[in-house]
Amino acid sequence: MVEEKIIIGEKTKHPLNGILTIPDNATTPVPAVVLVQGSGPSDMDETVGKVKPFKDLAEGLSKKGIAVIRYDKRTFVYAKEIKDKSDITVKEETIEDAILATDLLREDCRIDPNKIFIIGHSMGGMLAPRIDAEGGNYKGLIILAGSLRKLEEIMIDQNNELLNSMNKVLQWI
Repeated sequence: MVEEKIIIGEKTKHPLNGILTIPDNATTPVPAVVLVQGSGPSDMDETVGKVKPFKDLAEGLSKKGIAVIRYDKRTFVYAKEIKDKSDITVKEETIEDAILATDLLREDCRIDPNKIFIIGHSMGGMLAPRIDAEGGNYKGLIILAGSLRKLEEIMIDQNNELLNSMNKVLQWI
């Protein structure tokens, strides 16, 4: 497989670094996948500690003949710039960039434009149908660890869990 550095939204206010992984033995246009991260700031590999699930997915899918595009999340790259903005929605945080990544794939002659899929993890999975409806026009949606709960409920539970774990640490001090 070949990994190419790319820029998502190169001519926009928030360009993002990314990687396009393409099978090296492809002789005809190949299917492709856009990887969309979960909530919060995340790099293109969705790194947690030493684990890089999106890198692993990209390499595994490319070995099976599927191109994969992954990119840093806007809240990861521009955290300082947008942290105090109260009008940021999932559209600016996730949806716009996923559609820009998809557009980049559709412009690449090595990609079959009729076989582009989205793999969304967590919040990315919850947003996959909306990304599709707002311009993704995917062949299919793959949702990993998506939830039927409202995002607000999930965020409250995650924050409570974090605060409770911090209380245990503070008890030792």
